[in-house]
Amino acid sequence: MKSCLLLLLLFSAFLQAQIQVLPDIEVSGDSQIKIFLYKKALPYSMPGIARDSIMSFVPSSLPELASQNYQPTPGFRQYLNLQGDPSPGLAAYYRYYPVSGPLSDAKAMLSMRFPKKNMHSHHLHLGLDFAKKEEAALVLGARHFDTEMQGLDSKYTLVDLATYQDKLDFMDLNIRQMSNELRGYAIKQNRGNATFKTKGLGFTHQSLLDFDDFTWGNRLYLYAPKIVLHSFIELQQDQIDKFGIHVIQDGYRLFTVPGFRWHHIIDNDQEFSIENQPETLRNDFCELLETYRWLSFDASRRNTTIPLNLKIALENAHATDKGLFLQRFIIANSTKYKLNAPVLKDSPNPEVPELQYFDVFSNESGVFANFKRGRVVLNQAILLCLSYMPEESWLRQPYSALFKVESTLVYQSLPFEASLGLNQHYFTLDHHRKSLPELIDLSLNAAYDLGTHSQVYLKAENLLNFPKWQFKSLLRQDTSLYTGFVHRF
Repeated sequence: MKSCLLLLLLFSAFLQAQIQVLPDIEVSGDSQIKIFLYKKALPYSMPGIARDSIMSFVPSSLPELASQNYQPTPGFRQYLNLQGDPSPGLAAYYRYYPVSGPLSDAKAMLSMRFPKKNMHSHHLHLGLDFAKKEEAALVLGARHFDTEMQGLDSKYTLVDLATYQDKLDFMDLNIRQMSNELRGYAIKQNRGNATFKTKGLGFTHQSLLDFDDFTWGNRLYLYAPKIVLHSFIELQQDQIDKFGIHVIQDGYRLFTVPGFRWHHIIDNDQEFSIENQPETLRNDFCELLETYRWLSFDASRRNTTIPLNLKIALENAHATDKGLFLQRFIIANSTKYKLNAPVLKDSPNPEVPELQYFDVFSNESGVFANFKRGRVVLNQAILLCLSYMPEESWLRQPYSALFKVESTLVYQSLPFEASLGLNQHYFTLDHHRKSLPELIDLSLNAAYDLGTHSQVYLKAENLLNFPKWQFKSLLRQDTSLYTGFVHRF
């Protein structure tokens, strides 16, 4: 391992990175190749997401909706994506754009996994989007999750109605980015000799109100036993990009913390920045089951509140100089204190993990680099990640690697696109504080366009078959192969 680390550290001295290394996602719009080609640190643009087939699968912690007044490429009114793997598993995604009428598009997604005998998980999503004008949208959706394994029979159903308005003038108030979501849900879990069953309603509201000298933002979450409110005021400042006061009441504690962003241009291509962006994230059944399919619940649900979300970065960018191989180089540090972060722990059934909430303090220091030469792009990150749980005598957070080296090589020459990734994670502990083997995850992704209508793609993960776990009692994530087909008609 030491020799491998030494070679990679020497190699990384030549590499250049993006602002932030984001994890791959499994659904990414009308081209599956995007899941590994476009890991960028750009903020989510809700209008941009609305114009892509990813809309139904955007995390609920983001603003829920966006403008849907979009006409697909002329001649294409339907989109179909089929994917299979020998794990076994199957995924299908379909989207339809009507020619006229109040319905802007309809979509359906099915994801099925059968990792072993008597163990399966099915996720079904349905959605209807209505866009009566460019800056407003109405979305009706339904989801059903069905999971079975030894000691767990879980069924979850959700129906939600959501609205979004980009701009609204009401009684001399200028309201922006206002979203509302009403959801009804029911969940039942049979866990051997115990049963968890509940149903109810949930409501979420987000909005920004603009005044002459400041902006007032509000986020309200009504889904858990406790009401969660995040309200903040951002002042207009000449000496600082953004400054505000955030008040967060998570139902258990009240926080008043500053939020700000300041940057200094050192040179034409060099910038230093520092910011703190407090936030609170929803942890409803739907969001948690999307992340952890094999999971046991109890009645408690809590928002994850992050009063300390401090980021310091020094960036040197040469993106406009096409003669340079090195495009961007960043040294960054991120410090977070998360309250009520979801963490998997042992349950009375040793086969099924249980979700619990702990405070987590983390500090991540990294060097990022990004290179480009012709059709080849190389991204590199070297990270030192310290993550501890204060309530557990400052023990390290389980399944969080202490040291990471992550590399991605991308080649594009249409109609062919390919990506090679190598993620190395060292010094990881499980939930019993036992050391896990190092992870060297080699992945390969490739796609080929069959004209303007179709595309075939291949994905391979953990090609070296190193031990990889989401939780030790669950199945090990061995080498996985995925093949897929995309067709527009």
